[in-house]
Amino acid sequence: MSKNSKYKVNPTGKEILFDEKDLIVSKTDVKGRITYANSVFLRIAGMTEAETIGQPHNCIRHPSMPHSVFKLLW
Repeated sequence: MSKNSKYKVNPTGKEILFDEKDLIVSKTDVKGRITYANSVFLRIAGMTEAETIGQPHNCIRHPSMPHSVFKLLW
């Protein structure tokens, strides 16, 4: 995220595990705002559905993740 972003990801330094059968699912609109997130996504992101829906998907981007990687997703 940019320095001017109102979203700040605070890495915990803790690994979050999930079952190999679990799928992390999220959907966005054409502007990249989250319209759906499944329970696995919410648990791993540490957010509630109410906190997540309508937020830009990069609100979960780790500060060390290059912006270009997220741009490739779109």
